[in-house]
Amino acid sequence: MAMNSASTLVSLSWDQYKLVTGFDNVSQGPDSISSSISPLVTGATPCNIVFAEQRTLTATTTQAYNLFSGGLLDFLGTTVAMVRIYAIAIVCTDGDVTLAPAVSNGLVWFFAGTTPSIKVVSGGSFLLSQYTAQAVASGTREMKITAGAASSTYQIAFLGGQ
Repeated sequence: MAMNSASTLVSLSWDQYKLVTGFDNVSQGPDSISSSISPLVTGATPCNIVFAEQRTLTATTTQAYNLFSGGLLDFLGTTVAMVRIYAIAIVCTDGDVTLAPAVSNGLVWFFAGTTPSIKVVSGGSFLLSQYTAQAVASGTREMKITAGAASSTYQIAFLGGQ
């Protein structure tokens, strides 16, 4: 099945002020920054598949996501075998989870350093999106989620192409 559209949106907004005795308050805002990215769903390198799930992990357990070798199914029953990735989103609803490249065949993508990871706490989220895809291949294909000290529930989505 073909993908009709794909996009990501991130936004941060604020409104702040400072009390000034004897004068009007000094204010700044409302203001915001935002970014919306919509990769192409047609053409030579289309964004044409999404994998998403909600999962609960017991304390300190790990879930690996092999994006390349076809071990995942999307909501439509299509095998997910990505050769490129445009976005990842994680929402943690309970506990905390840590996202990292897998030890073997890790998809390093935006990570740097010797033990790179991103921790998402309960009620928190993480989104990385880019218009130009990152390659996924047999040697760079896996990411992992590890639960913290307690049971953790999260939603995850990968937006990519095959």
